[in-house]
Order: sequence, then structure tokens, then C-alpha cells
Amino acid sequence: MSRRNWVNFFSRGQGFDLTNDLERGYESALLIQNLELEFYGDRLVRSDVELGVPKSVQASILRRFRAALLICRTTLESVERNRGQFDLQELRQLQLIEAVVSRYGYQLPSGGSPAISRAPEALPRSLLGFFDTVRRQLDPASEETVVAGFRRRRNSTLISLRILLLLILVPLLIQQVAGAYIISPAVDRLSPELPFLSYPKPKLEEQAVEKLRVYKQELEFDALLNSDQPLEADQLRQKLAEKAIELKDEADGLSVQAVKNVFSDLSALIAFTVVCFASRDDLRVMRGFFDEAVYGLSDSAKAFAIILFTDIFVGFHSPEGWTVLLNGIAKHLGLPSQENFVMLFIATFPVILATIFKYWIFRYLNRVSPSSVATLKGMNGSG
Repeated sequence: MSRRNWVNFFSRGQGFDLTNDLERGYESALLIQNLELEFYGDRLVRSDVELGVPKSVQASILRRFRAALLICRTTLESVERNRGQFDLQELRQLQLIEAVVSRYGYQLPSGGSPAISRAPEALPRSLLGFFDTVRRQLDPASEETVVAGFRRRRNSTLISLRILLLLILVPLLIQQVAGAYIISPAVDRLSPELPFLSYPKPKLEEQAVEKLRVYKQELEFDALLNSDQPLEADQLRQKLAEKAIELKDEADGLSVQAVKNVFSDLSALIAFTVVCFASRDDLRVMRGFFDEAVYGLSDSAKAFAIILFTDIFVGFHSPEGWTVLLNGIAKHLGLPSQENFVMLFIATFPVILATIFKYWIFRYLNRVSPSSVATLKGMNGSG
């Protein structure tokens, strides 16, 4: 039993290294594609092309390119022998790395500085890929490779679900436990002594005064409606005094509760940050898991999800949702709800969000899944 645990431990560690290497290579390949698109007009990166930018910037671009290309080559050398373990999404990432590496090669010209050129191919890559697939299928160790790939994907799924639950449950538990047993007693004890802990009181007192005015009008209205004698000054003053004490206690309670909410939310944020920092490797695995889930969807499903997301957050009816959300956050934190700030936020943030989303579609989705972009345009009625 112990031997099996040790074997599982080492195989899981190898799976982590394989996934991390593939992620690093994939990110480097995307970086090279971005450099091609942004600075070279979607052509090959070349050191003899003037970009119209300062020489220091161009030198920095070339350094980033060479470092990314080196990572891509190192990734291919480290993961090629385990190619049979990859699923469909990981194979797509590997194919992108191979495509980027195949476009570039290094040679030393007469000047002595490394120049970037395209490596010649003796045979088409599709034909070489066919022979490589046949060779892997006839390999006696192919069954072990498939089983190892299944175990690695299973471990990745379990790790992704575990870190997802940790990211959700740990901050919530810390928020509730710290708020109930640490923050609440401390705020109750220190709030009368520290003035900054009573920042919500002015706004809450204004609301209490408004409620008291409405209560007085209700008393007068009830007296007229029931044909009763108007309340005498002493009776009215007594009822208003009782209501004022009640409203004051309510305002004090809301003020203290708002301060508790602030510190509880801060504790949850700190817990979330600690979990993210302590589980960076697991987060990379979860990222690959979600990439596989998202890019594994059909083109129609991707387009539907994109349209749903954009219509909710930046669509025609999104201002009402943002207004409710901002007012709820302000009430939770004990802050006054400023209409000017809400309107300014609604006028700017959804526009920025829509711009980022369109840029992502143009920059990345158009390269990774052009058919999804075409389907999205058709569903939007512009294609």
C-alpha cells in the first residue's frame, strides 16, 4: 500500500511538471504571436526590420521574443515524449507551440549577430504528423502512456475542484468565524472609544431624522382618519421621544454592523489572497482545466456564453443591475449612496468592460477559434 502511495505521489509530481511546462510554452507561444501581430503586422519577427520605435524598445522586443522562443523549444523537448498523455485541449496548445517553433530557426550571419529566419522543411508537416501518429499507435508502451495520461487528467480534475472549493469556502468560513468571534466583540468594545469606527453614523442619523418626520406625519394622519382629537403637545412629544430613542438605537446598531462588515470582508479578502498565494501551482492546473472546458465547447455554445455575458454586464438593461449592485454594496459597508458616483460608474465601467471584451475577441479568440467569432457575428445579426 505504501509503495502504491509513493508511486502515485511521484507520478502526480511528474504530471504537475508536465502541465506547468506545457503552460509556460503555450504562454510563450502566445507572446510570440502577440509580438508578430502588434509590431510586425502579423508577419515573422525579424531583427533587420525597423519598427519605428526607439532602439531600446525594439531591443527589448527582440529579447522577449528570443526568451519566449527558447522556452517554446525547451517545452517541446521536455513534453514530446509524453505526447500520448495529452487531451484534446493540451494537444492544441502543443500544436501551437510546434507551429511557432517551426516558423523560426537561428543562424549566424557574417555579421556575427543572431538573425531570425525560417527553417526549411524537407517534407510537409502533415505527412510527418501522420507517420508519427502511426508510430505512437504501434508503440508497445502506448497503453501505459494512455493510462498515465488518464491518471494525470483525473488528478488535474480533482485538484481543480479542490482548489475551487478552497477559494470559495475558506474566505466564507474565515469571514463568518472571524466576524462572530473576533471582530464583533472587538468592535463592540472599541467603537465608543475610537471615533473612526462610527463613520456611518452621520448618514444613518439623517435617515433616522427623516423616519421620525414621517412618523410624526403618520400620527397626525391617523388622528384625522379616525376622527380623533389631535394629540396634545405632551403626548406627541412623548411618542416622538420614544420613537427617537428607538431610531437612535437602530442607527447605532446599523453603524456598528457596517464596521463589522468592513473588517469581516477584509479578513475574507486576506484569506482569499493567502489561498491564492499558497496554491499557485494548483491555480495553474485549474486554469488549464477551465481552458479545456471552455475551448471544448461547441462554437454555438461559446457564442451563446459570450452574448449572455455581454448582455448581462454591458447590455441595454445592465444599468439597472449595476445600480442595484452598487447600492447594495454601499449599504453593506455603511457608505452613503451617491447618485452622481453611481451614474458616473455606469457611464464608464461597462464601456471599459465592453472594450476589453471586444479586444479579447479580436486579439485571442479570433486566433484560437475563428469559427466561434463567425458564429458570434451571425448570432448578433452582423455576419
